[in-house]
Amino acid sequence: MRGIPGLPLWHPTSRAVPFVADTIAKTPTVGSARPDPPRVAHAIPGLSPQLNSTLQIQSFCAQAALFLLPLPAIKYTETSLTLADVFLIPAILLNFGHALKLHAFQIPFLLALPLNLLSHMLDPDGTLIPMLQIIYLWGFLVPFGWCAFVNLPQQRIAYLLLTASGLSCLVAIGQFTGYMPTLPTQRIIDLKDSSRAAGLVLQCNSLTMALTPCFLLLPYVRQAALRILLLLLLLGGIASTVSKSAIMAVPGLLFYFFWREPEKGRVLRWLSVASILGLLVFNRGASLSELVDKLDAVVEFRLSNAETSFDDRAHLARVALEHSDECKFLGFGSEGTYTVMTSRGGTGQTVHVFYLGLMLIEGWAALGLTMLGFLVLFVSLWTLRKYNDAIFLGAHLSAISVTTVLYLSYQYYPFLIAAAAIVRARAELPAPRPLEMTINPRLRIAKAARRVESSAT
Repeated sequence: MRGIPGLPLWHPTSRAVPFVADTIAKTPTVGSARPDPPRVAHAIPGLSPQLNSTLQIQSFCAQAALFLLPLPAIKYTETSLTLADVFLIPAILLNFGHALKLHAFQIPFLLALPLNLLSHMLDPDGTLIPMLQIIYLWGFLVPFGWCAFVNLPQQRIAYLLLTASGLSCLVAIGQFTGYMPTLPTQRIIDLKDSSRAAGLVLQCNSLTMALTPCFLLLPYVRQAALRILLLLLLLGGIASTVSKSAIMAVPGLLFYFFWREPEKGRVLRWLSVASILGLLVFNRGASLSELVDKLDAVVEFRLSNAETSFDDRAHLARVALEHSDECKFLGFGSEGTYTVMTSRGGTGQTVHVFYLGLMLIEGWAALGLTMLGFLVLFVSLWTLRKYNDAIFLGAHLSAISVTTVLYLSYQYYPFLIAAAAIVRARAELPAPRPLEMTINPRLRIAKAARRVESSAT
């Protein structure tokens, strides 16, 4: 697989996983004291045909990008871009007017960018591609990428993401059962009589990460039958990854089911039926005893590797922490982190903890600013009473904690969705009333009488 001539296509902190050199994007919000609520692009009376056409193109690009972001495996193997980035960039640029106003959650990310860039510039093993990725990802996508989706209603965002995720889960189920092939851009781990599926993502753990927050989008689906179908697909996709990190999806699933699902009994009945049908498909007509033996073999195989896998990750985390003293202000950069972890870690792998990876790559100072940005996003959603969106963001922050740092758009799109929700909610707040309108009417009359008196004298 080849990328830009002379530039590597592998992920700088994980040589086994191909990565996408994300392209440069920007976008943003209005500059008035109280911006008008964002609107979905549609035919507005009195709007010039050219402006209306621009809004429609922006809306189409935004929705196409949103649908393709959870599907990074769909790309030309000869290029370094996913199909989602091709639509995401124009969607951001066409909404560039939103960039005129800076929001509080953007400031920590922008302050961390110079430190991140400096860490890469001083990396003796560094190349141009990681710096371009840092500029795109942390300088444009995370702080400004929300502008592409600020005009889309939350329900449409939920439907697009759930449809894409459901399609990925369907492919994952087919890969796990042996009916679907592996894509050229994927890395799938073979098990006994099955595979750890990746769906339309690059690898199994990444699919689990991408699906974890999706349970919090289910309450936006009003039709009960469609909601149950999507829930079954999400559960089947996560089960097909056979990943230990699936435990991260449990809090979001429980929150959705116990607090937001109006038809719990119906859902449980369908889950029971689907589980039996799934076991029959997986078993391919064998007897019940053979089915139990096959499932037991898969579970035993995963448990036998669990201790080794945990020990490897704990060892990598210790190595990362041992070198954290060297990253108080600046980090090692992407290539430098790979060199440190492979030469001193002794396992040929990088850090499997997102936050430790950021600490080594960009340093403690930039990591602190980045975490502050995540916190501001979460607190802003909570104070605006967007509780479901806040927990959606929290579920993703929990999910990425067991993954490596990837320079791929899909690992960061939940931040864009959360930021867009904040901007929409603030735009819908009632305008502050003028001071004289809030004064007691009697005091206002007395004040007016005194003013008349003074003018008469």
